Amino acid sequence: MNARGSVVGLCAALLAASACVPHAASALPTPIPQRSQTPPPDLALPSPTPVPLLVSGQVIDLERGYLVFASGDAFRLSKDARIVDSATGAAPTYDVVPGVYAVASLDPMSAQITLVRTSLSALAVGTPAAQIPRRFVAIASSPQPNPDLAPPQGVYTSRLSRNTLVTFTVQVPPNTPFADDVYMTTDTSGWNPQAIKMQRVDGLHFRIELSLAGGTRIAYLFTRGTWGTVERDRAGLERSARRIFVSGADQQLVDAQIFRWADLP
Repeated sequence: MNARGSVVGLCAALLAASACVPHAASALPTPIPQRSQTPPPDLALPSPTPVPLLVSGQVIDLERGYLVFASGDAFRLSKDARIVDSATGAAPTYDVVPGVYAVASLDPMSAQITLVRTSLSALAVGTPAAQIPRRFVAIASSPQPNPDLAPPQGVYTSRLSRNTLVTFTVQVPPNTPFADDVYMTTDTSGWNPQAIKMQRVDGLHFRIELSLAGGTRIAYLFTRGTWGTVERDRAGLERSARRIFVSGADQQLVDAQIFRWADLP
């Protein structure tokens, strides 16, 4: 056999061997997934579960499928909503009446209350009902702001109106500490809780005389010196501001009664 024939035979043998043994370099690489491709199901991230909103405040009503807070905001109760005592986790041993404190779990998806935790004392958790986004509220409170947030109202007087001696007399609750003073806070003072100090008459009565121009309008509340000791209504809830209009007579008498203080039972 000549040299050319040997080379041809060797090439044929090499080609035959390569056909029998798979060549690693001949395999196509796995394609890289593009952004437009849908990821495999096992790699898809689950949708996050919405975290319940915690609504806090004092209860004013709990019936007919609604929970109403003292702010005037009402939230719908789910059909299987539970009401438990915040300390024990069991059913409350007391009636859920106006004045009881509550923290309610609000489902953002259904905008319904699923759990209500109640207490006879204030709970330092949750967001006040008035600050919850309005889309979750079934019935919103009145847009009228609280007295301490309202801008001072104008005082309207006339040069033709003479001053009137206005006598304010207030009766305080029997549990009022005898050493405490009583004040009037007004919208004309920027709701300073110590704006006008009253004089003690006896164990349960305080009085102050003010000379006010006829036509004056004043909103006011009684305190014991701080907003933490402001007066409350019969149920222990925040009360609206008292109001007076000075008619312009020689003398005007105002008698008031305080039923409860914010810091006392």
